[in-house]
Amino acid sequence: MIWQNTKILLRLYYRPLAAMSSIIDEGSWLYGAVLVAAVSMLLQFSLTTRIYTDYEAVVVPAQQSEQPPPPVAPAQAATSADAQASADDYEYDDEEEPATIVRRPLPLVGDAGWWVVSFQPYNVFSTVLGLALLYVPATILVLLFFDPVGSFSVVLRRDYATLLACTLMAWAASHLPFALAGLALERLHLGTPIALILWSLGALSFGLLMTFALRTVFGISLGHALSTVSISWLALQVQVHLFAMASPLLFSPFVLYYAYIYLRGDIGDIGFSYRQRRDFRRHLEQATVNPRDAEAHYQLGLVYQHRRQTTEAMKRFTRAIEIDPQELDARFQLGRIAREQNRLQEALDHFSIVVAQDDRHAHHEIWREIGATYVAASMHTEAREALATYVERRPFDPEGLYYLGRSLKELGHPAESHEMFQRCIEAVKTMPYYRRSQLRKWRKLAQTQLSSLPTHNASLATS
Repeated sequence: MIWQNTKILLRLYYRPLAAMSSIIDEGSWLYGAVLVAAVSMLLQFSLTTRIYTDYEAVVVPAQQSEQPPPPVAPAQAATSADAQASADDYEYDDEEEPATIVRRPLPLVGDAGWWVVSFQPYNVFSTVLGLALLYVPATILVLLFFDPVGSFSVVLRRDYATLLACTLMAWAASHLPFALAGLALERLHLGTPIALILWSLGALSFGLLMTFALRTVFGISLGHALSTVSISWLALQVQVHLFAMASPLLFSPFVLYYAYIYLRGDIGDIGFSYRQRRDFRRHLEQATVNPRDAEAHYQLGLVYQHRRQTTEAMKRFTRAIEIDPQELDARFQLGRIAREQNRLQEALDHFSIVVAQDDRHAHHEIWREIGATYVAASMHTEAREALATYVERRPFDPEGLYYLGRSLKELGHPAESHEMFQRCIEAVKTMPYYRRSQLRKWRKLAQTQLSSLPTHNASLATS
């Protein structure tokens, strides 16, 4: 297991998406936790302690900050001379000299940088606890503002352990090279600004790997993943202050015991879904040994598709079709991937085969996919026919209404396209909250199209 996880760790440097998928299937959060503790100790020894003593807690002797003594009056000259002689006869102990601790401005950002970063020393295990107790829950919470994939409690129970395993490995992989580089600072006599640069590069690398982790675990867009990481990163800085102040309490065996009871009781066994996913994936792989099991390849293709591993997903879908040419679900997904990659004729070929055998496939969504492909190909007459069929069967689907409005607009029917765009906006408004957030993209696109229609008052676009 150690060697397998080490190979996954190294793969994060050159194939991060595939490595994140391997962490979900084969990784160990315990291996990641031990590695994070070790890298945290190394990072603190090589970089953060130096930055802390040279920037955040600079010891300045009190005598350097003292103002010049005021002029001595002539009447007091003798008294002052005697006092000075007595002071000269007293030997001061350097260790007892009063000192002042000051904070120097950071390069580029100045004093404002201290609002969001801190290099205060803390227990090395605090990094593991900070990632587990603060960063991962905060990341899930922020993610739900951009992609409401479920309630916080449901997503936490379902995806916490999976995201934690990916987070631990990402933190260790991103900081390890720069922690090792920091060890060379003493030998090369490089200054503390170089240590700051190495620390910053480690933080940026962690953000990049976490972007891949979020895309793999939740299947969200790149923009939403970057936005989530940019905000949840602040939780990493909160943990430094929190653990520095409360580490004796947090490491109390009583607190740890009650935290364990809480996670196992009120929230549930947070590792259950993680094990369930791994077992499901393992069973699917075992099922693919059967040369006639097309369904196993199709299900594996869906797993890879959700993780944004399009190439692997296409291989599985193609293999499913090779085993069973009547496997319409796999062909439907291949058509969708081809449309997303702008291989429009290939997408239409797949969709034509599907609709010839089942024109109600995927709850009639086959017609929406055909229509959207025709819209992308600027074949709006064909698009209108396909989308009209779909809207007749699914009259409240915002995506289908939007594409039908697009084709009608291009064909010179402003009144009809205006109606479709308005129906699209109303369909999104009447959706449940979680669905409304997922489909707001089509509402915004419909509003943009409405504002450009010659028969439309632009004020209606913001209604």
